Amino acid sequence: MNNNTAKNKFMKSYEFMLLCVVIILVIVLAAATGGKSIAPENILDMLTSYSAYGVIAVGCLFVIISGGIDISFMAVAAVAQYVAALYMLNSGGNFVMIYLISIAVGAGLGLVNAVLVNRLKAPTLIITIATMNIIYGLMMRFTSGVRLHGFPEWFSRKTEISLLAVSVGTLAAVLLIAWYILKRTKMGRKVYAVGGNMEAAKRCGVSVLAVHLFVYGFTGATAGVGALIKCYLSQQASIEALYGDEMDVLAMVVLGGVSLSGGKGSVFGTILGILLVALLSNGMILVGVSSYWKDLVIGAVILISFCITGWRVLASKKKEKMGGAAE
Repeated sequence: MNNNTAKNKFMKSYEFMLLCVVIILVIVLAAATGGKSIAPENILDMLTSYSAYGVIAVGCLFVIISGGIDISFMAVAAVAQYVAALYMLNSGGNFVMIYLISIAVGAGLGLVNAVLVNRLKAPTLIITIATMNIIYGLMMRFTSGVRLHGFPEWFSRKTEISLLAVSVGTLAAVLLIAWYILKRTKMGRKVYAVGGNMEAAKRCGVSVLAVHLFVYGFTGATAGVGALIKCYLSQQASIEALYGDEMDVLAMVVLGGVSLSGGKGSVFGTILGILLVALLSNGMILVGVSSYWKDLVIGAVILISFCITGWRVLASKKKEKMGGAAE
């Protein structure tokens, strides 16, 4: 594919349209806030604040591409965060250790979801809603909702460099890893294959169980990492720390152009989805719009996105039919 063909293909893609929307939104918000929205300190604060959700959104991207959906990721994140916090309070440790603990706990719970999804053959939405409630119920039973704080000095000390490294740096690393897996590995191709047509993937020798274990494990791992970022920013661990923010994360993925039926989605689209949700939320705060309107606005944007995506799919099918009739 030459450069002109690739350029034309990109300009016709959903990602290009979303990029234009993000650019227009930046310009509109800059005008509406008198330049406050594009001030370096506000951009840094926005990127830092939404980095945890962005990391978790990357994990959700894998599950949705594979044809499933996971609602339990915030519950998984809460467990990983709490376990890492307990370790810090009792054993000290360091950043490498708590990252590994968060990843291990999150991935372990994700693997439980994978086995249930693969063996029960029930809708993934129902299974993960059930596991979400089970996890929250058990955690409330054993922790009584107690918040953990008073972490070691190496974790509680925050500088501009450490904030960027833990939040934006971690998000950038996760995005790079996700891009590499989806674009450069056999497992990435298998994830797309299972999401596009599971039966065809099986006939080609793809292990659906292996794909499920990978995508749900990866989602759990990113949930653990995102929870750790949230813990670092807030300096406390709580079962309710991320509860109720599931829609923000799913909005980032959906707005990024992933197909809820599976088989389609990109890391670049997810990056744009993360930016769009962050800009909308941050912009409404700067403009002075009540936070109660945030969910309404994001919901409306998601609905519009679905309508545009649906229209593009129908137009593509119509074009294919016309091409087939002409032949």
